[in-house]
Amino acid sequence: MQKNMLDLIFAGESETLELKSVVPDSRILANLISSFANTSGGQIVVGVKEPPEIVGVDEAKFHRAYEAALKRLEPPPNASLTIEAHEGRSVAVIKVERSPLPVKAEGVPFVRKATMTQPMSWNEMVRHLTPQEVPSAGEALVDALKRLNEQLEKRDKAIEEMRAEIRGANSPKAKWTERAYGVVVGVIGSIIAAVIWSVAIGHA
Repeated sequence: MQKNMLDLIFAGESETLELKSVVPDSRILANLISSFANTSGGQIVVGVKEPPEIVGVDEAKFHRAYEAALKRLEPPPNASLTIEAHEGRSVAVIKVERSPLPVKAEGVPFVRKATMTQPMSWNEMVRHLTPQEVPSAGEALVDALKRLNEQLEKRDKAIEEMRAEIRGANSPKAKWTERAYGVVVGVIGSIIAAVIWSVAIGHA
């Protein structure tokens, strides 16, 4: 094993380094690769235990997990796998480059925060859009807002008609109407988020 790799391992986990003592499940491995591709890139080293100790890895088992993990990712990340030897033990090293587009693990993009892997937020999704994609996402937002406004106008009209009939602010029906209004607004808001998300994923 190269000295710089040993130095990296002994430095400990970070935003760009994940250490694993055993072969992870392909789902977990896919999430890790996605997080590095969507953040700053990095390396996943398998066969190392903390505090830093080389324990080795089953190469055949790791290759199967790695290939299965890649099948869970879309678009394909720029990643490479190497097997390095140290004192008779094999250590698997996956190097992942940062991707210009969100890399999703079974439809969900992940990011790296310090030594943690977590789903990408909407704001982070927007930052990954290219300049050409941003106008399209903006247009989708405008269209969604127009539809929201139309739906709200229809709902306001219906509520006013019901209020005219009820004329009882404390009646159960009036309270139900107010609740219905809130539910509709919430549903439409969810539709907007879904539209924007689908646009981002479509461009990815």
